[in-house]
Amino acid sequence: MAITGTETARPRKKRAPEPIMEAPEIEDLMAWEMEGYCEATDGCCVEPDGICMHGHESWLLRLGYI
Repeated sequence: MAITGTETARPRKKRAPEPIMEAPEIEDLMAWEMEGYCEATDGCCVEPDGICMHGHESWLLRLGYI
């Protein structure tokens, strides 16, 4: 299908998997951010703005703090 002047091609954003862990307390989020790491929504350890190898976002990303 050709793109006409009224259509634009947008890359599709992959959806992150649903969390399999309960959301952490705000105190945990604050401590993780200060330490420079964060848990992902599946429990993996990632950078605060990271996504683990299983596709789960950090809790800071998921909750919109980053």
